Amino acid sequence: MSNKNIKAEESAGPNAGILEVLHEVETVIPQTEIGNVPAESEKVVSQIYLGPNLSGGRLLQSTVFRGGIPAYLQTLLDEQPDVAALIVPVGEIAGVQARIVQTGTPEYGSYQAILKRGEANGV
Repeated sequence: MSNKNIKAEESAGPNAGILEVLHEVETVIPQTEIGNVPAESEKVVSQIYLGPNLSGGRLLQSTVFRGGIPAYLQTLLDEQPDVAALIVPVGEIAGVQARIVQTGTPEYGSYQAILKRGEANGV
């Protein structure tokens, strides 16, 4: 069979109409709107808390936040910026953990300040 015959059969085949409709839908509705898939710039970055556990179970180390930090934590974060400083994008875990144990870094200072304040429950 020649390529001309294959192309003719493909365009005249039973799925030809469906393919044309799908093509039209893709051109009318951009891919970012199909199925509410967020555009690259609209994707929400998951964050993780890398500080020590806080007393009373208020915030546990390695808590992951998807879709933003919950409103009930806002007061804590406003009152204790050291806690807020240790909530970082998940993609930065390795680097931040390395800086938490390195004397002189802002992350080390924040972690130590939380411990000194007595906020950590030692778990």
